[in-house]
Amino acid sequence: MGKTDRATLDHIAELSKLSFTDEESEIMAEQMGDIITLMDTIRDIDVQYDDTKDKNEIAYDMLREDRAEESFATEKLLQNTEAGGDGNCYVLPKMME
Repeated sequence: MGKTDRATLDHIAELSKLSFTDEESEIMAEQMGDIITLMDTIRDIDVQYDDTKDKNEIAYDMLREDRAEESFATEKLLQNTEAGGDGNCYVLPKMME
């Protein structure tokens, strides 16, 4: 695309509450043209995910069966904690300085 035209730059500057000198306008027009060209290039890149190309396929028959099992005993899990606050949180021993 190259360069943004002066009318577009003036409109964007007005919306943004910016003011440019003539020299700054030339620089901004060039930079905005570069940005628009870059965005057009990025738009053309195919970003669709194709799970057959990542070579990380896992067949469903290789996965374990998802089943509920008995959990750990609550008393065992909380044996190294102290009740704190309103009883809904626990204080753990300090592990590091």
